[in-house]
Amino acid sequence: MRVNKYVLDANIWLSYFISNRTEFIIEIVANRNVVIYRCDELLNEMKRILDYRHISKYNLNKTLVIRFMKQLTIDHKLHYPIKNYIPGDKDDDYIVALALQTNSGFITSGDRHILSQKKELEFNFRRLKIITKSEFESKFA
Repeated sequence: MRVNKYVLDANIWLSYFISNRTEFIIEIVANRNVVIYRCDELLNEMKRILDYRHISKYNLNKTLVIRFMKQLTIDHKLHYPIKNYIPGDKDDDYIVALALQTNSGFITSGDRHILSQKKELEFNFRRLKIITKSEFESKFA
């Protein structure tokens, strides 16, 4: 049985904020014994994404988004150097490193670079599973 330890990629967090479904995250952390990890790199990516023109139209309050993430997650300081796990997008390597360094069982992502490496990552790191947002949500249905 896998443990309920997760890393959510920035695109997953963003989708919950845009769709105003943050109560789902609150519920699983508070009532389902789920642990979600974050790192400074993830928070910095969220801050950067929230400034994109096509995202700013949603009027998400950057301070509240970051505060929400900090309150519901456990901080982890990444150990460097980080290996190259995602060919073609080294900016995603920290997500895999965060999951591996925290012994998280799952990475939840919609990023095509990460999802394209699913088979290889799961083969090389047998305790790690890469799942989509819908797979993540179905675990708690």
